[in-house]
Amino acid sequence: MVLENVDEIMSLQRKLASRVVQEQEMELQLRLLEIVQSLQPNANKQLQKAKILTVAEMEGIGYDDAIRALKSLEGMGYIKETTPGYFKKT
Repeated sequence: MVLENVDEIMSLQRKLASRVVQEQEMELQLRLLEIVQSLQPNANKQLQKAKILTVAEMEGIGYDDAIRALKSLEGMGYIKETTPGYFKKT
């Protein structure tokens, strides 16, 4: 009986930890999207990837996290790399 409860608690703990990671990723993606939107008020203007990464770093987002979030946003269709090193909102 006790072991079943422990297994159930451990399972719930793993699910909760996974959910926390997903929410952190979503928050990171939203922060990057806000940065892109603040730097690119005109939807037709291209935005340098380096500028996005610089502003992200100034806001405490690490390089690897920013790159991962940019790739996720591109994969979801929120931004598009129009030419190498340049992004545009879609």
